[in-house]
Amino acid sequence: MSKKYVMGIDYGTNGVRVGIFDLQGKEIVFSTEDLETVIPHNGWAEQSTIDWWQALGKVSKNAIKKAGIAPEDIIALSYDVTSCTVIACDRSGNQLMNAILWMDLRATKQAARVSASGDPTLRITGYGKVSPEWMLPKAMWLKEKATDVYNKADIICEAADWLGYKLTNNWACNINNISIRWFYDENNGGWPVDFYNRMGVGDVLQKFPQKINRLGDKLGTLTPAAAANLGLPEGTIVGQGGVDANVGMIGIGAIHNNDTALITGTSHLLFAVTKNNVNKRGVWGTYSNSLTRGLNLVEGGQVSTGSITKWFVKNMCKDLYPEAKKQGISIYDLLNKSAQDIAPGSDGLMMTDFWQGNRSPYTDGNIRGMMYGLSLRTTRANIYRAIMEGTSYGTYNIIQSFQESGFAPKSIIICGGAAYNDLFMQIHADVANIPLKVPTQLEAPCIGSAIIAAVAGGAYKDLFEATDAMVTYDRVINPIPENHEKYQKYYELYKQIYPLYSTWMNKVTELAQE
Repeated sequence: MSKKYVMGIDYGTNGVRVGIFDLQGKEIVFSTEDLETVIPHNGWAEQSTIDWWQALGKVSKNAIKKAGIAPEDIIALSYDVTSCTVIACDRSGNQLMNAILWMDLRATKQAARVSASGDPTLRITGYGKVSPEWMLPKAMWLKEKATDVYNKADIICEAADWLGYKLTNNWACNINNISIRWFYDENNGGWPVDFYNRMGVGDVLQKFPQKINRLGDKLGTLTPAAAANLGLPEGTIVGQGGVDANVGMIGIGAIHNNDTALITGTSHLLFAVTKNNVNKRGVWGTYSNSLTRGLNLVEGGQVSTGSITKWFVKNMCKDLYPEAKKQGISIYDLLNKSAQDIAPGSDGLMMTDFWQGNRSPYTDGNIRGMMYGLSLRTTRANIYRAIMEGTSYGTYNIIQSFQESGFAPKSIIICGGAAYNDLFMQIHADVANIPLKVPTQLEAPCIGSAIIAAVAGGAYKDLFEATDAMVTYDRVINPIPENHEKYQKYYELYKQIYPLYSTWMNKVTELAQE
């Protein structure tokens, strides 16, 4: 008797990743294909859906080949994507322009207008600023600045909706995406039609896919074209996927009341699960039923985290690759060796993590990163450690916003890129003074998508049963008290930077855009 498997597809910013797992959550294989991001203007970021589809076909077939299993033994698949990545296309899914990536800030002025509206719908932003990343300001930008594309578009949607259509020929939104990025609130009437009308894009509601699914629903089955592209049988079940970070929460089992998850990668996202309604400035939410029915999410996040370390390695560490290869370790392991003995505070070098704006708690798309304390004693190792520390200060700033709203995490489940870096995790734990729980499987979005597939395919009755069966944990990173004491002094100074310099930062950014 053949064994059954599920496939998880993870569309990140830098690439598409496919994982194949058995029904107990054991990984069989991973395969990755890179994606290229185009930066046509300062603060913009785009990708091609044509590239997405070609990359998915290549990586899926490669994964099946490496796994050495029969394609028909994969009972179902699902997926996760970046959010809010917006696509304008015709009804057949053909793009009318490149996809506008989640981190694209072109809609900053539109977001400011939404923020200034004072509409009651803004309660899910804590009546604070709306991020230019979200669907509404991006839809406004399309209508105002790419009018021909907007008018021609049969569908305006997110990457999850586009991918679901390409796989099954079924257009559908998912409650996960629309509740956290489109202002949909199932517990308060659904779509805020009047709000969209006041913002001048009421007609976009008719361009959205009209069906709404929940994570784990059966979206459909693979079409002949999709099956041929992926190397799977026609009719393979496709489960409704969603946002990479939230699907990652499923992949680490952070779906129960009072669970907290830190999803790391190009960006950092901090999500908490709660039965309560939290509406506080600096905290996004409450997102009703976004992950599972009856439980809400609250959110905070950083736009630039892993992307900063990647920038550092790409631009300042090329000479280290031969040595890393010689030692048989990653370049990050080599950098950690040089930085681990530097005392907390990096000899007075402090970085802000605003390189692509700030998502929360400030929600300011016009500020940029900076580094203070450079001297003739500064080394590459100092800069590397300061990047990790500055990122950790930004995470702690969000945790404090949660605490001030009445939600105090006792531990945090971490996954993603930073979870592969012991020094980075220890700095996070030390700065926040909170233990980090590390899952056995760190590719959380991939296994989260596979868990969704297992539910859609009928192997488990719901997400709770599936996560209990498929998620395990490896270890806990405990904070070092004396390090936290030192970091607390630097963090108090970090918190003063935005109030003191945000006006100046905005002026410099605006000057660069003239």
